[in-house]
Amino acid sequence: MGFKVVLVPLSGSTADERALATAAAVARKFGARVEALHAAGDPRDAVPFVGEGASGALVEQIVGAAEKDLKRRAETARATYAAWSKSAGVDCEIIEPEGSEEDAIARYGRFADLIVLPRPSEDDQIASTVAFETALLETGRPVMVAPLSGDVSFDGPVAFAWNGSREAARALGAGMQFLKGASKVVAIVAGVNVAENDQAPLEAYMASHGLKIEVARADVPTIQAGPHVLAESAKAGCGLLVMGAYTHSRLRQLVFGGVTRHVLQNATLPVLMAH
Repeated sequence: MGFKVVLVPLSGSTADERALATAAAVARKFGARVEALHAAGDPRDAVPFVGEGASGALVEQIVGAAEKDLKRRAETARATYAAWSKSAGVDCEIIEPEGSEEDAIARYGRFADLIVLPRPSEDDQIASTVAFETALLETGRPVMVAPLSGDVSFDGPVAFAWNGSREAARALGAGMQFLKGASKVVAIVAGVNVAENDQAPLEAYMASHGLKIEVARADVPTIQAGPHVLAESAKAGCGLLVMGAYTHSRLRQLVFGGVTRHVLQNATLPVLMAH
């Protein structure tokens, strides 16, 4: 089956190039169509953030600045897509609906097999995080986070993180087509609460799909699980990591840290996530 429709939300930033390049690699592997998405946005959405009691002149100034920023982002997104599409060598199109980015991602994401986004950026932390979480939590689809640099290839070793959670199981199902095409599959089992008797059923399940797995196991606390997962992926030379996201609540991840947050901030390879 594989992936036939790959959605790439474009923000109008330089990170769009990496998301499109990663999406093209997926499209070439599975014969998929890439749909680039850039929502027009509404400059009036910036008004609630200036606070009550703001003067009419200030509101007009804020809306004007937001309008210019939205126009600049749209022009950049179109230019980036146009340049990429000429050499991508895949079936593709750009969609530019009215409305907010979050609404567009939620709507169009539900009609895609995979959503590809750049890693949330420190330069645009709020907007990029909102886009990522909307894609992950509001569409029911897996999300692939593109790396910041380097070539993307899914023909080598692939790793998946396993902690016995519902999210890990969903990610494993979503990433199965990548695992089946991998030269080696590494199961990274991490966490002090992961039952050791998970390993035999996990190996049997993967064998039913024709896959023999190598298991890298470590009984580490949650705070060390993220670094362990990335370290084992790098050790095996993996070109993709498959993992569940937000096994714990987003608030807990924000306050105490967590595997999802650590991987988003530090991964140097594509990461396929599901919630």
